[in-house]
Amino acid sequence: LYTIKFEMITHNESSSTSDGDTSTSDNENHPSQLEDNEELSEVNQVEFEAYPPADEDWSGVRFLLESLFQGISHDIGYFSQTLIDNYKVGTVIKGADIEVGEDDPVFAVASLLPLQLFNDKNKLDKLITSLCSNSEDDKSAESMKKVLLSSDTAFLINAKFSNLPLQITAQLYKALKMELITERKENPAYDVKNLVIICKSYHIPEQRKNKKAKLAHIEVNYQSSDLELFASCASQKFSWKIQDETLAPVGTVPCDDAWQGYRTALVVPTEVFLSSVDKIIETLSSET
Repeated sequence: LYTIKFEMITHNESSSTSDGDTSTSDNENHPSQLEDNEELSEVNQVEFEAYPPADEDWSGVRFLLESLFQGISHDIGYFSQTLIDNYKVGTVIKGADIEVGEDDPVFAVASLLPLQLFNDKNKLDKLITSLCSNSEDDKSAESMKKVLLSSDTAFLINAKFSNLPLQITAQLYKALKMELITERKENPAYDVKNLVIICKSYHIPEQRKNKKAKLAHIEVNYQSSDLELFASCASQKFSWKIQDETLAPVGTVPCDDAWQGYRTALVVPTEVFLSSVDKIIETLSSET
């Protein structure tokens, strides 16, 4: 267990009642007062707590994985339970100071899950087949399938709410690195060669002079800078379109635009991941 604190800037707005009426005070109609209110902001400190995944987190973990694994047909409940059962390299993020009887939602889950640890091989095979079928290129599909059928491959999971502070994402990677280095000394299943990462990505339509010209392949952007870094050093990757989904980049600067959502499967060598974590933490910290 550890606690993560961060400062969040919030802008004061006039309060609204449930029926949409806006409350006012005696001096709020003065022009100078209205102008001051528009610029007024305050810094609130918010706390999250990190725990190893546990059975009580199943619903929250399932919800996050279901969003991440769109376009892949498999038993998401079984995947969620397997992740929880193998909790030694993994973390869930929850809110601090939850009152007794209140819901305790999972805001993020990070895990490194070797494929050796999936006991139901039929369900694993279904996941692999569905994932690889999303590639439009047969060669890419076969290459990905070969990696997924290998005994030295693991899923690297980082599923979270998009508005979660980047500081927390950085801490999740730091924890995964430390836990993996420790666990693979004791458990050979974690001594893996490749990591398969499912990323949220999006496509911005390009302006082309010749509208009849077609792109050779879809170029995607990644929702956050950590995913961009992984993509730049991936040995394999392919993307697929998600129907009825739009995504925007995650960052400290609000983005009013959203584009067609995709998912991208990456293969990243484990040693590349381990050597990249410090750079990822530095990059994410600089964006806060």
